[in-house]
Amino acid sequence: MGIAERKERERQKRRAEIVKAAEQVFFTRGFEKSTMDDIAERAELSKGTLYLYFKSKEELLFLIQFRTFDSLCDQLKEIIASETDPQSCLHRMIRMHFDYFIRNMSDLKICSREIESLEGAFYKKVATKRKEYFDLTQSIFEKMTDQCGASSADSRLAALYLFGTLNWIYQWYKPGRYPDAEELASQLAGIYLQGFPQMEKKRS
Repeated sequence: MGIAERKERERQKRRAEIVKAAEQVFFTRGFEKSTMDDIAERAELSKGTLYLYFKSKEELLFLIQFRTFDSLCDQLKEIIASETDPQSCLHRMIRMHFDYFIRNMSDLKICSREIESLEGAFYKKVATKRKEYFDLTQSIFEKMTDQCGASSADSRLAALYLFGTLNWIYQWYKPGRYPDAEELASQLAGIYLQGFPQMEKKRS
């Protein structure tokens, strides 16, 4: 490995450490009350060094949120591409979501509560990626309706209900006290799969 490659690896490693420090600060203090001084202290850097890597706390918030939704979209696209049964697809989506955020609980709180803290281009990019994740999930419900031919439930509302449940986990989940991601997904998927496909169409 050459000197330039080694320096770049060290730079990326330091950037990742700063982002992790920012996650912890935003998670505990909230974005509005957090400062670059707080992040520098958590990352054990001088404020001047921090600014060599990131220009603002808004940039850090953007990276945390965009990275999260981008990863979720990539994983869900793989699930949808490989799973022909929409009910199994929904089950796998729920498990993936639970698994990701149980391992990254601070990201869930930040993405759920701080989206409106972004402005301008940062906000638009995250909002677009978040909408992509929502649309992918909604498409699963649409396929379920097409396959069952019996549900009158609105696919958009079904997706909203689901995310309302999924994204509240940071308020109550404690490892060891509650089941793991697989069991949580099985229970929640069971609720949706036994209810959503069985709704009878309204007669005109």
